[in-house]
Amino acid sequence: MDLTEKKIDGKVMYDGNFITVCKDNVLLPDGSTSTREYITHPGAVAVLALLDNGNLLMERQYRYPLHREFFELPAGKIDDNEHILE
Repeated sequence: MDLTEKKIDGKVMYDGNFITVCKDNVLLPDGSTSTREYITHPGAVAVLALLDNGNLLMERQYRYPLHREFFELPAGKIDDNEHILE
């Protein structure tokens, strides 16, 4: 069964320095239509760093949207023309 959704039309709702928010109308496999809202961004990479003693390296980050700190894998966004192994 083909589950592909086909874009009918769409528009950019917000175009920022880091993310773009889009809203598309799509045709579903059963013939009905629906709306899809999504964010595009340049991509990201995370590092799974195991220390010699077997411990996992984590970092503490404050995440403004949730107004709290989290322990996370070291990570960052991918810049234009940057290879993920750099």
